[in-house]
Amino acid sequence: MGAGAARGVCPVIAGPTAVGKTALVVELAARFPIEIVSLDSRQIYHGLRLGTAQPGAAELAACPHHLVDFLPPQERYSARRFRDDFQRVASGIRARGRCPVLVGGAGLYLTAVRDGLFDLPADPAALAAVRRELDALPDDEIRDRLRAEDSASWERIHACDRYRSQRALEIRRLAGEPMSGLMAARRPDPALGWEYPLVVLDRHREDLRARIAARLQEMLDAGWLAETAALLARHARDCPGLRTLGYRELTAHLAGETDLPTALAQISLRTGQYAKRQQTWFRAQPQLCRGAPDDQGLREALMRLLERSCATS
Repeated sequence: MGAGAARGVCPVIAGPTAVGKTALVVELAARFPIEIVSLDSRQIYHGLRLGTAQPGAAELAACPHHLVDFLPPQERYSARRFRDDFQRVASGIRARGRCPVLVGGAGLYLTAVRDGLFDLPADPAALAAVRRELDALPDDEIRDRLRAEDSASWERIHACDRYRSQRALEIRRLAGEPMSGLMAARRPDPALGWEYPLVVLDRHREDLRARIAARLQEMLDAGWLAETAALLARHARDCPGLRTLGYRELTAHLAGETDLPTALAQISLRTGQYAKRQQTWFRAQPQLCRGAPDDQGLREALMRLLERSCATS
Protein backbone atom coordinates (compact mmCIF):
# COMPACT_ATOMS: atom_id res chain seq x y z
CA MET A 1 0.00 0.00 0.00
CA GLY A 2 1.47 3.34 -1.05
CA ALA A 3 1.88 6.55 0.89
CA GLY A 4 -1.40 8.16 1.84
CA ALA A 5 -3.29 4.89 1.29
CA ALA A 6 -3.80 3.94 4.94
CA ARG A 7 -7.56 4.17 4.47
CA GLY A 8 -9.59 2.34 1.89
CA VAL A 9 -11.14 4.39 -0.87
CA CYS A 10 -14.49 3.29 -2.27
CA PRO A 11 -15.70 5.48 -5.15
CA VAL A 12 -19.42 6.22 -5.32
CA ILE A 13 -21.04 6.71 -8.73
CA ALA A 14 -24.53 7.98 -8.07
CA GLY A 15 -27.37 9.83 -9.71
CA PRO A 16 -31.03 9.64 -10.68
CA THR A 17 -32.73 6.69 -12.28
CA ALA A 18 -32.04 6.19 -16.01
CA VAL A 19 -29.14 8.65 -16.06
CA GLY A 20 -26.73 6.08 -17.53
CA LYS A 21 -24.83 4.65 -14.57
CA THR A 22 -24.77 1.03 -15.78
CA ALA A 23 -23.35 1.77 -19.22
CA LEU A 24 -20.55 3.87 -17.74
CA VAL A 25 -19.69 1.20 -15.19
CA VAL A 26 -19.42 -1.50 -17.86
CA GLU A 27 -17.02 0.73 -19.78
CA LEU A 28 -14.91 1.35 -16.67
CA ALA A 29 -14.80 -2.36 -15.84
CA ALA A 30 -12.84 -2.97 -19.05
CA ARG A 31 -10.04 -0.77 -17.68
CA PHE A 32 -10.06 -1.31 -13.92
CA PRO A 33 -10.37 -4.38 -11.63
CA ILE A 34 -13.64 -3.19 -10.11
CA GLU A 35 -16.67 -4.93 -8.65
CA ILE A 36 -19.98 -3.13 -8.17
CA VAL A 37 -21.91 -2.94 -4.93
CA SER A 38 -25.41 -1.84 -5.84
CA LEU A 39 -26.62 1.30 -4.09
CA ASP A 40 -30.25 0.59 -4.92
CA SER A 41 -33.11 -0.07 -2.51
CA ARG A 42 -35.23 -2.00 -5.03
CA GLN A 43 -32.76 -4.08 -7.03
CA ILE A 44 -32.21 -6.07 -3.84
CA TYR A 45 -35.44 -8.01 -4.45
CA HIS A 46 -35.33 -11.41 -6.10
CA GLY A 47 -37.43 -11.66 -9.24
CA LEU A 48 -37.92 -7.93 -9.81
CA ARG A 49 -35.49 -8.08 -12.71
CA LEU A 50 -37.10 -5.91 -15.36
CA GLY A 51 -38.94 -3.30 -13.34
CA THR A 52 -35.92 -2.40 -11.21
CA ALA A 53 -33.48 -2.50 -14.16
CA GLN A 54 -31.28 -5.11 -12.54
CA PRO A 55 -28.05 -5.76 -14.46
CA GLY A 56 -28.51 -8.25 -17.27
CA ALA A 57 -26.29 -11.09 -18.39
CA ALA A 58 -24.00 -8.82 -20.43
CA GLU A 59 -23.46 -6.40 -17.54
CA LEU A 60 -22.83 -9.23 -15.09
CA ALA A 61 -20.34 -10.82 -17.47
CA ALA A 62 -18.51 -7.52 -17.82
CA CYS A 63 -18.36 -6.81 -14.09
CA PRO A 64 -19.49 -8.63 -10.92
CA HIS A 65 -22.42 -6.97 -9.13
CA HIS A 66 -23.29 -7.47 -5.47
CA LEU A 67 -26.42 -6.90 -3.34
CA VAL A 68 -28.68 -7.44 -6.34
CA ASP A 69 -31.53 -9.98 -6.69
CA PHE A 70 -31.00 -11.66 -3.31
CA LEU A 71 -33.89 -10.74 -1.00
CA PRO A 72 -37.36 -12.39 -1.13
CA PRO A 73 -40.03 -9.81 -2.02
CA GLN A 74 -41.89 -10.44 1.23
CA GLU A 75 -38.95 -9.31 3.40
CA ARG A 76 -38.25 -5.79 4.61
CA TYR A 77 -34.80 -4.31 4.33
CA SER A 78 -33.21 -1.40 6.17
CA ALA A 79 -30.34 1.06 5.95
CA ARG A 80 -28.71 -0.66 8.92
CA ARG A 81 -28.85 -4.02 7.20
CA PHE A 82 -27.49 -2.48 4.01
CA ARG A 83 -24.52 -1.05 5.89
CA ASP A 84 -23.77 -4.46 7.41
CA ASP A 85 -24.10 -6.20 4.06
CA PHE A 86 -21.97 -3.57 2.34
CA GLN A 87 -19.15 -3.99 4.87
CA ARG A 88 -19.17 -7.76 4.40
CA VAL A 89 -19.23 -7.59 0.60
CA ALA A 90 -16.72 -4.74 0.23
CA SER A 91 -14.25 -6.41 2.58
CA GLY A 92 -14.46 -9.57 0.46
CA ILE A 93 -13.81 -7.59 -2.73
CA ARG A 94 -10.72 -6.00 -1.19
CA ALA A 95 -9.52 -9.40 0.06
CA ARG A 96 -9.58 -10.60 -3.56
CA GLY A 97 -7.35 -7.67 -4.56
CA ARG A 98 -10.13 -5.89 -6.43
CA CYS A 99 -11.82 -2.51 -5.98
CA PRO A 100 -15.39 -2.03 -4.72
CA VAL A 101 -17.43 0.76 -6.29
CA LEU A 102 -20.83 1.82 -4.96
CA VAL A 103 -23.23 2.52 -7.84
CA GLY A 104 -26.85 3.58 -7.61
CA GLY A 105 -29.33 6.20 -6.51
CA ALA A 106 -30.41 5.39 -2.94
CA GLY A 107 -29.41 8.43 -0.92
CA LEU A 108 -30.42 6.89 2.40
CA TYR A 109 -28.14 3.90 1.83
CA LEU A 110 -25.26 6.17 0.88
CA THR A 111 -25.80 8.13 4.09
CA ALA A 112 -25.75 4.90 6.11
CA VAL A 113 -22.40 3.87 4.59
CA ARG A 114 -20.67 7.24 4.39
CA ASP A 115 -21.97 8.94 7.55
CA GLY A 116 -23.20 6.13 9.77
CA LEU A 117 -26.43 5.42 11.62
CA PHE A 118 -27.96 6.65 14.83
CA ASP A 119 -29.65 4.76 17.65
CA LEU A 120 -33.24 5.75 18.28
CA PRO A 121 -33.74 6.81 21.93
CA ALA A 122 -36.93 4.86 22.61
CA ASP A 123 -38.01 1.77 24.55
CA PRO A 124 -39.59 -1.13 22.66
CA ALA A 125 -43.04 -0.53 24.15
CA ALA A 126 -43.11 3.09 22.93
CA LEU A 127 -41.97 2.03 19.47
CA ALA A 128 -44.64 -0.67 19.31
CA ALA A 129 -47.35 1.82 20.29
CA VAL A 130 -46.31 4.36 17.66
CA ARG A 131 -46.02 1.65 15.02
CA ARG A 132 -49.53 0.34 15.77
CA GLU A 133 -50.92 3.86 15.35
CA LEU A 134 -49.14 4.47 12.05
CA ASP A 135 -49.79 0.98 10.66
CA ALA A 136 -53.50 1.77 10.74
CA LEU A 137 -53.15 4.86 8.51
CA PRO A 138 -53.47 4.77 4.72
CA ASP A 139 -50.46 5.65 2.55
CA ASP A 140 -51.64 9.16 1.68
CA GLU A 141 -52.18 10.02 5.35
CA ILE A 142 -48.65 8.83 6.17
CA ARG A 143 -47.28 11.10 3.46
CA ASP A 144 -49.37 14.08 4.60
CA ARG A 145 -48.19 13.72 8.19
CA LEU A 146 -44.58 13.30 7.12
CA ARG A 147 -44.78 16.46 5.05
CA ALA A 148 -46.14 18.38 8.05
CA GLU A 149 -43.69 16.95 10.60
CA ASP A 150 -40.46 16.41 8.62
CA SER A 151 -40.55 18.15 5.25
CA ALA A 152 -36.91 17.32 4.47
CA SER A 153 -37.61 13.59 4.77
CA TRP A 154 -40.82 14.03 2.79
CA GLU A 155 -38.77 15.54 -0.05
CA ARG A 156 -36.12 12.83 0.12
CA ILE A 157 -38.32 9.73 0.37
CA HIS A 158 -40.30 8.61 -2.65
CA ALA A 159 -44.07 9.01 -2.41
CA CYS A 160 -44.57 5.27 -3.02
CA ASP A 161 -42.12 4.21 -0.31
CA ARG A 162 -44.49 3.53 2.58
CA TYR A 163 -41.85 1.79 4.68
CA ARG A 164 -39.33 4.64 4.76
CA SER A 165 -42.00 7.31 5.05
CA GLN A 166 -43.45 5.60 8.09
CA ARG A 167 -39.99 4.98 9.56
CA ALA A 168 -39.20 8.70 9.35
CA LEU A 169 -42.47 9.46 11.13
CA GLU A 170 -41.69 6.92 13.82
CA ILE A 171 -38.34 8.57 14.44
CA ARG A 172 -39.98 12.01 14.55
CA ARG A 173 -42.47 10.86 17.17
CA LEU A 174 -40.01 8.93 19.34
CA ALA A 175 -37.01 11.27 19.19
CA GLY A 176 -39.01 14.50 19.36
CA GLU A 177 -37.23 15.96 16.35
CA PRO A 178 -37.10 15.26 12.62
CA MET A 179 -35.00 12.43 11.25
CA SER A 180 -33.29 14.97 8.99
CA GLY A 181 -32.13 16.95 12.04
CA LEU A 182 -30.79 13.87 13.78
CA MET A 183 -28.89 12.89 10.64
CA ALA A 184 -27.39 16.37 10.30
CA ALA A 185 -26.20 16.38 13.92
CA ARG A 186 -24.62 12.94 13.78
CA ARG A 187 -20.83 12.64 13.83
CA PRO A 188 -19.44 10.89 10.74
CA ASP A 189 -18.85 7.17 11.17
CA PRO A 190 -17.91 5.85 7.72
CA ALA A 191 -18.26 2.12 7.16
CA LEU A 192 -14.93 0.29 7.52
CA GLY A 193 -13.27 3.66 8.20
CA TRP A 194 -13.01 4.22 4.45
CA GLU A 195 -13.40 7.30 2.27
CA TYR A 196 -16.39 7.54 -0.07
CA PRO A 197 -15.69 10.21 -2.73
CA LEU A 198 -18.86 10.91 -4.67
CA VAL A 199 -19.19 11.34 -8.44
CA VAL A 200 -22.69 12.48 -9.42
CA LEU A 201 -24.04 11.67 -12.87
CA ASP A 202 -26.66 14.12 -14.05
CA ARG A 203 -28.51 15.21 -17.19
CA HIS A 204 -30.87 17.98 -18.21
CA ARG A 205 -34.37 17.11 -17.05
CA GLU A 206 -35.80 16.95 -20.57
CA ASP A 207 -33.09 14.50 -21.57
CA LEU A 208 -33.69 12.45 -18.43
CA ARG A 209 -37.46 12.36 -19.02
CA ALA A 210 -36.88 11.06 -22.55
CA ARG A 211 -34.56 8.35 -21.25
CA ILE A 212 -37.11 7.34 -18.59
CA ALA A 213 -39.81 7.03 -21.25
CA ALA A 214 -37.55 4.96 -23.51
CA ARG A 215 -36.57 2.63 -20.69
CA LEU A 216 -40.19 2.15 -19.66
CA GLN A 217 -41.00 1.00 -23.19
CA GLU A 218 -37.99 -1.32 -23.20
CA MET A 219 -39.15 -2.89 -19.92
CA LEU A 220 -42.63 -3.48 -21.32
CA ASP A 221 -41.26 -4.96 -24.55
CA ALA A 222 -39.07 -7.31 -22.50
CA GLY A 223 -42.06 -8.70 -20.58
CA TRP A 224 -42.42 -6.56 -17.47
CA LEU A 225 -46.18 -7.11 -17.23
CA ALA A 226 -45.76 -10.89 -17.37
CA GLU A 227 -42.99 -10.69 -14.78
CA THR A 228 -45.32 -8.77 -12.46
CA ALA A 229 -48.14 -11.28 -12.96
CA ALA A 230 -45.77 -14.14 -12.10
CA LEU A 231 -44.65 -12.36 -8.93
CA LEU A 232 -48.24 -11.64 -7.97
CA ALA A 233 -49.04 -15.34 -8.27
CA ARG A 234 -46.41 -16.15 -5.63
CA HIS A 235 -46.49 -13.13 -3.31
CA ALA A 236 -49.03 -10.90 -1.61
CA ARG A 237 -49.76 -7.70 -3.45
CA ASP A 238 -48.84 -5.57 -0.41
CA CYS A 239 -45.46 -7.25 0.22
CA PRO A 240 -42.48 -4.84 0.33
CA GLY A 241 -41.11 -5.87 -3.06
CA LEU A 242 -44.36 -5.37 -4.94
CA ARG A 243 -44.84 -1.95 -3.38
CA THR A 244 -41.95 -0.82 -5.56
CA LEU A 245 -42.64 2.01 -8.01
CA GLY A 246 -43.88 0.46 -11.24
CA TYR A 247 -44.87 -2.89 -9.79
CA ARG A 248 -47.37 -1.15 -7.56
CA GLU A 249 -49.13 0.42 -10.55
CA LEU A 250 -48.98 -2.77 -12.63
CA THR A 251 -50.48 -4.87 -9.83
CA ALA A 252 -53.35 -2.37 -9.65
CA HIS A 253 -53.86 -2.85 -13.38
CA LEU A 254 -53.75 -6.64 -13.08
CA ALA A 255 -56.33 -6.42 -10.28
CA GLY A 256 -58.66 -4.61 -12.67
CA GLU A 257 -58.45 -1.26 -10.87
CA THR A 258 -56.93 0.69 -13.79
CA ASP A 259 -56.41 0.17 -17.48
CA LEU A 260 -52.87 -0.27 -18.78
CA PRO A 261 -52.48 3.23 -20.31
CA THR A 262 -53.45 4.79 -16.96
CA ALA A 263 -51.00 2.59 -15.07
CA LEU A 264 -48.19 3.44 -17.48
CA ALA A 265 -48.95 7.16 -17.28
CA GLN A 266 -48.76 6.95 -13.49
CA ILE A 267 -45.45 5.09 -13.64
CA SER A 268 -43.97 7.65 -16.02
CA LEU A 269 -45.11 10.60 -13.92
CA ARG A 270 -43.98 9.15 -10.60
CA THR A 271 -40.64 8.00 -11.98
CA GLY A 272 -39.99 11.52 -13.27
CA GLN A 273 -40.89 12.96 -9.87
CA TYR A 274 -38.59 10.47 -8.17
CA ALA A 275 -35.71 11.32 -10.51
CA LYS A 276 -36.20 15.02 -9.79
CA ARG A 277 -35.95 14.41 -6.04
CA GLN A 278 -32.84 12.31 -6.57
CA GLN A 279 -31.23 15.10 -8.61
CA THR A 280 -32.01 17.65 -5.92
CA TRP A 281 -30.63 15.46 -3.14
CA PHE A 282 -27.39 14.47 -4.88
CA ARG A 283 -26.65 18.02 -6.01
CA ALA A 284 -26.62 19.08 -2.36
CA GLN A 285 -24.11 16.39 -1.32
CA PRO A 286 -20.35 16.92 -0.97
CA GLN A 287 -18.96 15.60 -4.24
CA LEU A 288 -15.82 15.24 -6.27
CA CYS A 289 -17.54 16.25 -9.50
CA ARG A 290 -20.86 16.22 -11.31
CA GLY A 291 -21.85 16.00 -14.96
CA ALA A 292 -23.28 13.89 -17.76
CA PRO A 293 -21.78 10.41 -18.26
CA ASP A 294 -20.02 11.58 -21.44
CA ASP A 295 -18.57 14.75 -19.88
CA GLN A 296 -14.82 14.64 -20.46
CA GLY A 297 -13.90 16.42 -17.24
CA LEU A 298 -16.02 14.04 -15.19
CA ARG A 299 -14.49 11.04 -16.92
CA GLU A 300 -10.95 12.23 -16.27
CA ALA A 301 -11.73 12.85 -12.60
CA LEU A 302 -13.32 9.42 -12.32
CA MET A 303 -10.30 7.75 -13.91
CA ARG A 304 -7.98 9.42 -11.41
CA LEU A 305 -10.27 8.37 -8.57
CA LEU A 306 -10.33 4.75 -9.69
CA GLU A 307 -6.55 4.71 -10.03
CA ARG A 308 -6.32 5.95 -6.46
CA SER A 309 -8.86 3.43 -5.23
CA CYS A 310 -7.18 0.49 -6.93
CA ALA A 311 -3.83 1.55 -5.47
CA THR A 312 -5.21 0.83 -1.99
CA SER A 313 -5.94 -2.83 -2.80
